[in-house]
Amino acid sequence: MRFAEFLFAPRAVALMLVLAPAWSLAHAAAPELEAEPAAAAAPKAWQWAGIYKADALHANTGSLNSWVGNLNLRADADAGQLFGWAGTSFHIEALLNHGGKPNQLIGSTQGISNIEVAEGAARLYATWLEHEFAESGTRVLFGLYDLNSEFYSTEASALLINPSFGIGVDASQSGRNGPSVFPNLGLTLRLRQALGASHYVQAALIDGVPGDPAHPGRTVVKLSREDGALGVLEFGYQERGEDGGNGPGHWALGAWQYSAQSPSRAHGSAGTARNHGIYALAQGLLHQGQGSTRTIGFVRSGLAHSKVNAVDCALDTGLLIEHPLASVSGLANLAPQTFTAGLAYAHYGQGWRDAQLAAGTPISSHELVLEIGARWQPLPTLAVQPLLQHLWHPGGRREASSTLIGARLEWSFGAP
Repeated sequence: MRFAEFLFAPRAVALMLVLAPAWSLAHAAAPELEAEPAAAAAPKAWQWAGIYKADALHANTGSLNSWVGNLNLRADADAGQLFGWAGTSFHIEALLNHGGKPNQLIGSTQGISNIEVAEGAARLYATWLEHEFAESGTRVLFGLYDLNSEFYSTEASALLINPSFGIGVDASQSGRNGPSVFPNLGLTLRLRQALGASHYVQAALIDGVPGDPAHPGRTVVKLSREDGALGVLEFGYQERGEDGGNGPGHWALGAWQYSAQSPSRAHGSAGTARNHGIYALAQGLLHQGQGSTRTIGFVRSGLAHSKVNAVDCALDTGLLIEHPLASVSGLANLAPQTFTAGLAYAHYGQGWRDAQLAAGTPISSHELVLEIGARWQPLPTLAVQPLLQHLWHPGGRREASSTLIGARLEWSFGAP
C-alpha cells in the first residue's frame, strides 16, 4: 500500500539554481546598496549559500574526456527567530547535475567521481526540520536526509573525489536505489544523542527505496510495505577542538539492515535474504608539524551480506596533509593548502564471482583504486584540485586497468 508520494517540479528547481548565482554576482557588484551594518551583528534568522563543483577527467586510453558538474544551493533558517520554535532549525537544498558519465566507460564498481549521476537533472536534495531538546541534548531530524552527512563519514577523506571515500562501497551498493546518499535521498527520521562531551550515538530509519529507480532524475518520496525501510545505528567518539569545533580524533562502529527481502545474487543460491552490514572507522592526528602543518590519517572498513551483494568487504585508508609546505621559506604562498591520498579496496564475494563465472565472465577477486591530489585555494571562494587516479581490475575485469588525470574546480558563494 502506498502512503505518500510527491514529485518536485524540476523546472522550478532549475530556475532557482540558475538565478541564485546570478543574483549573488549582481549583489556583490553593487556594494553601495548595502545597508550600514548593525553595531552588534545578531545571528541571522536565515541565510543561504551555494557551491559549484566540476570535474575534468581524462583517461590514459584516450577514449575518455569528460566534464561533470554539480551545482548545490542551500538555505538554513532558525525557526526560533522566525516562528518562536526554540531549538528548531530548517534546512533545504537543491541540486543541478550536468555533464558526462565517465564511469560508463571505465566500468568501476566503486565509481570515479562523487558528483557523477545516472541522469542529469534539477533535484530537491537534503530538506529537513531538526529539533534539539535543550535538557537532554537529543537532536531529532525528519525529512530528506543524506545518510553520509553524519554516518560512515570522516572529514580527512572528504576532499578525495572517488565515491568510496565518502561512504564505503559495502554500504553504497545496497538497496534497489542506494541507501539515501547522493543524489537520491529518502524520507528519514534521525535521532542523535550526545553522551558526555565527546561520545555520541545516532540512529536513522530511512525509506528502503529512496527516489524512483525507473526515473533517476526525479525527486520522489514513496513509502510502501514492499519497499520497507533501512535502519542504521552508529556509536562513536568525536574529539572537540579548543574552538568548539570537531578535532581530528574520531572513531565509530556502525550497523545497517533493510527490513525488506533482497534477492540472492550468489551462484546456486535461490531465495531472498535481508540485506545487512557492519562498518568501523577511525581518524586521528598522525603528525603535528611547524605552524599550521599537520597530517591526519583515516581508515574505514565494512562487511556486507555476501548472499545479496557483489562486494562483501571494503577497506579504504589515506591521509590529509594540511599546509604541507608552510614551513618552507618563500613557498608558503605558492604551495597547495592540502595534499590528499587514499587507497580503496573492494572484495567481491565468492558467490558473486561464481555467478559471473557461470555466466561466462570470470572476474578478479577485488578492485583497487589509488587517488592522490593537491588543492590550491587562490581565492577564498575558489579552489582548484589537480588529481590522479589509478584503478586495478575495474569492475573485476582481470586484465584491465585505468589511469585518470584531471582536476576538480570548486566555486563557493553566498554565506561563508
